[in-house]
Amino acid sequence: MAVESTGSLMDPAPERAKRGAFFFPMLFMGIICAAFYLGRFLWGGTGVPKGVDFGTGATLTAIMLLSIGPMLGARGKLSRGQDAAALGNFTLLMVVGILMIAGIISTWGAVPIGLGYGGIYDITSGWLGLYFVAVTLAFLASIMKGKRVPARFSAERWVAHNVVSFWGFMVLLWTVFFIVFYLA
Repeated sequence: MAVESTGSLMDPAPERAKRGAFFFPMLFMGIICAAFYLGRFLWGGTGVPKGVDFGTGATLTAIMLLSIGPMLGARGKLSRGQDAAALGNFTLLMVVGILMIAGIISTWGAVPIGLGYGGIYDITSGWLGLYFVAVTLAFLASIMKGKRVPARFSAERWVAHNVVSFWGFMVLLWTVFFIVFYLA
């Protein structure tokens, strides 16, 4: 029996497998961040130096934790096949991603990079900023696909599920970042 295909490597795979395979890139991202989190204690010592803007870090963390609501809403809408409704949640999460990028950039230089803490803080937050750029662009691409070619968006709903999973992983990475760099 021939499988209908558009030429993609994963076309014959079931949707669940396509969503599950996304776990591995997220795992590798987590390993990279874990190394930086451990580096915070190796190079930055155990105290949080003066100059660290706790208010900005706490605000960004609160924003991320509040974004769990729209994220779960998008996941539920996608599961029920309400693709157009999920795009509103995607837009909100994309805006939150842009806010996170701006917030991360605003914290750079608060602690001199010459200090161990300042250097590892800037590097780690830079990696997280790069991940936020990636997830923001993924939301933008999903929104554009959902608006321009809704039939393809519905047929490839697993891509949107993966973008939402990526956001959930970013919530986890940022929350751990806040604990390690602001509270520990």
